[in-house]
Amino acid sequence: MLAAPAWRMAGTSITGPSHMQTGTPCQDRYRLHVTQSGALIAVVSDGAGSARFGGEGAALLCDALVARLDRHLRAGIRKPITRASLMGICRAIHAGIAEAREAALALGEERGVGLEAFHATLVGAAMLPRQGGIFFHIGDGAALAIGGDGERWQMSGPRNGEYADTTYFFTEPDWRRNLRFSLIDEGYDTIFVMTDGVTDLALSARQGAHEPFMPFFRPIGRYLAGATREEGEEALSATLDSSAVRERTSDDKTLVWAQVAGT
Repeated sequence: MLAAPAWRMAGTSITGPSHMQTGTPCQDRYRLHVTQSGALIAVVSDGAGSARFGGEGAALLCDALVARLDRHLRAGIRKPITRASLMGICRAIHAGIAEAREAALALGEERGVGLEAFHATLVGAAMLPRQGGIFFHIGDGAALAIGGDGERWQMSGPRNGEYADTTYFFTEPDWRRNLRFSLIDEGYDTIFVMTDGVTDLALSARQGAHEPFMPFFRPIGRYLAGATREEGEEALSATLDSSAVRERTSDDKTLVWAQVAGT
């Protein structure tokens, strides 16, 4: 049996100026993981600034989803990906979120707080090399799949609440209604996943819909494709923590990238 193709990966989380001024640590979390079968799992979560333990909620969510999806995908998926396979991934994501909620509830009981103290968004991707996969999403932030050096793309865009400065969290009672999935077609070899601190820089709006701003993604992708993970993450951090970016947005920022090796 041929070895599963490897993924090149890089990611970073940067504390925003507003949190730096108050001495608050970054509330974003992310996880990048490749299963034994070669499936990529990328999960990003933004702990709500108004939540006392938002960063912990984000970490619980990322860890639970990676653990659940790794167990589900470890043995591999029959190719091409079938509807039944995708439904299985969706069920694993539901289960992972439910486990994160249970963990947050137990921790909240110890601390005398409710689930709202762990409010966090969710955006991620589960993907097989060039075989497609699925985006999963609660709230703002975005995930982008790219093929052909940006000539083709698919995106799961941000979704805000009733007002522009509100969104949805995995800790809310109606989280199932706010959890959305979208397919990633075959042939895409690169993904980016990001919190809302990056979408302000990386997305443009056209006729009320979000689109990726490719002059942001192309140079980052080209550099990361030729860099080691350490070099790539240093460059990502420097880019997101530059003075020009800090002037545009004071939010915490997380950006992760993965690409099939040999692309």
